[in-house]
Amino acid sequence: IIMKYVLQIGEGNFLRAFAEDYIQSAVESGKDYRVIICQPRTNTKIINALKAQNCKYGIIKRGRLNGEVIDERREITCVEKAFDTVNEYDKLIELFKSDDLQIVISNTTEAGIAFNENDIISDSPNVSFPAKVTALLYERYNTSGSPLVFMPCELIENNGNALKACILRYSELWELEGEFIDYVNSCSFCNTLVDRIVSGHDKNDNDPCSTVCEPYKSWVIEADEYAKSIIPFSGIEYTDSIDYYRKRKVRILNGIHTMSVPAGYMANIDIVRDLVNDELFKKYISIGTKEIESTLEFPCSDFTESVLERFNNPYIDHKLYDISLNSISKFKERCLPSLIDYYNMNSRLPKALTFSLAALIAFYMKTGERQYELRDSAEILSFFESRPDINAILSNEALWGINLTDINELEITVSDYYNLISDKGIIKALCEVTDE
Repeated sequence: IIMKYVLQIGEGNFLRAFAEDYIQSAVESGKDYRVIICQPRTNTKIINALKAQNCKYGIIKRGRLNGEVIDERREITCVEKAFDTVNEYDKLIELFKSDDLQIVISNTTEAGIAFNENDIISDSPNVSFPAKVTALLYERYNTSGSPLVFMPCELIENNGNALKACILRYSELWELEGEFIDYVNSCSFCNTLVDRIVSGHDKNDNDPCSTVCEPYKSWVIEADEYAKSIIPFSGIEYTDSIDYYRKRKVRILNGIHTMSVPAGYMANIDIVRDLVNDELFKKYISIGTKEIESTLEFPCSDFTESVLERFNNPYIDHKLYDISLNSISKFKERCLPSLIDYYNMNSRLPKALTFSLAALIAFYMKTGERQYELRDSAEILSFFESRPDINAILSNEALWGINLTDINELEITVSDYYNLISDKGIIKALCEVTDE
């Protein structure tokens, strides 16, 4: 039997509870696929834990699906190896040279698919994710490997196109030959949208690599015919345009998370279920949700209702602190478009979404009494450690992609909300905003 391989760049809870669920089903239906997992960064904690137990672990599905209560464990056996990207980079090169590799799945968070002109091909693997992939693809090209199928799961718009664009920019920066660019163009870069709430490891579970998730899962993909012929997973929804699905999911499901998590965590709330059941936050989320929905050109109240029901899952404890990872880039992708659209449509700022921006800044400036460690890129952490003022934060185009001080009255409104949070605390500030 010729085994086909899926390389998964991303060892975190989400992909292990999501992609492996699909791949395990494919294997159990007779498809000869195996997964190799590597980490996009230097942290080897999960990679080492997987190695210690032959890459086998459990997914625990808890929640309601179509009215039925589900609490079941699924053993994942489709992962064959885990590579330490830094110390076992030679193994990664060998995998890329092999025609047995067919699919590359990634999840490096919203901040992962980005071009850095300082990346040098000879520095691999110590370069950014798209640069690493470019260097590895070049190795495959030089051994005449067949085209690969890329299925990025990062929650950015047209993630497949974005990854390909970065690879082409690196090809140009590194002055790689035109034939290599032709080879890149022969690969399939699928735009994808993933959806499953994954709460992470249950500390009471004996398997250190197990992860808890809801039963619901959705994988929507824009794929060409070549990709469809390679992708072995059933249950995927193929579409000619992912825009509708993405906009609905990112702005509502992810948007509600991102607009409420920093404020909720500063208010000493730890899990999503408690957040959506808190009377004050219920009011705040309701105002914000209406603001978001009003910017969308399609009906979405049923979807919003189902999302809030999923957030209220009594069986999983989805930690706000875990969701807070890389919150700046998440806000830029998930909430800022709704804020800007609302302003353009109404010539005034949305109250809850604007407050959420002030709360995000307060979270990064650690203005409250709660002690915590921020988790974001070194550049963003360094910026906030310099104690910038609101003008410096909002005008920083590296954070937001635009100068937010150009939006009329945004700076003064965010400053007022920020000062309210600093002076009275997040709960009293929120009370005043929701009572206006």
